Amino acid sequence: MKKLMFPFSMLYLTLLLFLTVSCRTQVESEEQAKSLTEADLLANRELDQRFVEAMSQLDIEKLMSCFWDNPDVIFVDYDGNVFRGSDEIRKVFEQFLDQFESLSLRGDGGYSLIRAGNSVFAVGTSTYTMQMKDGTSKKITQRWSDVRGKVDGHWVYVLDHVHFLSSSNP
Repeated sequence: MKKLMFPFSMLYLTLLLFLTVSCRTQVESEEQAKSLTEADLLANRELDQRFVEAMSQLDIEKLMSCFWDNPDVIFVDYDGNVFRGSDEIRKVFEQFLDQFESLSLRGDGGYSLIRAGNSVFAVGTSTYTMQMKDGTSKKITQRWSDVRGKVDGHWVYVLDHVHFLSSSNP
């Protein structure tokens, strides 16, 4: 019986090695397919910069230009509320921006951009420093993730999701 187990073990080991190499090759080729062109990478970074500027300038028009102007666009806020459509998202951001005398937004280090078909998935961390209209100030760090799409030649947010990191949750 022991003689039979060894050949089967070698067979299983060989199959495992073959599957591991095959899976690794598949993952590497998928990663290459997901890579962004330099132009798309630059355009996505410009989208993020425009968003940061819009928030810091408390500019609702510039902010909304970062989002897909469509009833299917989705925003999920830090409380888990889901808002659908450009009009609903505009109202949420108008109420949000209306609280501040000033706001500064900065990205915390690098973030990831991953191509997925015609879309780009992104994830990162940002810190808001806010001067409230009532004179108080707040500093909040959030993790965000979004899906971007290219619409009429421009990259926009199609789905945006934010949540506060537990250490900064008010």
